[in-house]
Amino acid sequence: MKLSTWVQYSWNLKTLPAEAPKLAARYTVETASLDDRNLLQAAISRSLSMEPAWSDDLASRLKLTEEIINTALPAGEVAFVAVKHGARIIAAAAIRDSGDKVSNLPLGVCVLNEYRCRGLGTFILHDSLRRLKERGLDEARLVSKKGLTADRFLYPKFGGKRVELSSVPV
Repeated sequence: MKLSTWVQYSWNLKTLPAEAPKLAARYTVETASLDDRNLLQAAISRSLSMEPAWSDDLASRLKLTEEIINTALPAGEVAFVAVKHGARIIAAAAIRDSGDKVSNLPLGVCVLNEYRCRGLGTFILHDSLRRLKERGLDEARLVSKKGLTADRFLYPKFGGKRVELSSVPV
């Protein structure tokens, strides 16, 4: 069995740029509701399954996604930022403002493969960090798998500091 290597990113929210990245007019951003659960599940699952680096841990990540959407969202423990193109969710991130958690973005930033390289990941990361800052956090954290596209290109943005982990923290 291959052991996965994990990384944790942290952002100092005090230094988060105030100006948000631009979002094309054809997209809308909103806080997803309970009615959006199936759309969230479909978009996040599809995004994860199209990322080759998740192949070893896809089943466990999909299970975590389902738990967060079906348990933590209704309980109010997380909120979902969603970018929509029409009625379709094309990018999403779960945010958890509890300061004692290992990850304030427990599913990372998920963007459908066909919508990548359009600035959506950058937009939703900034928007998620901004929302956490508005909720009183000074620092935000995220645990991700080493080698993901987001690990290499997205999460270092806005001053993201990276530390390698030997195991996934609980």
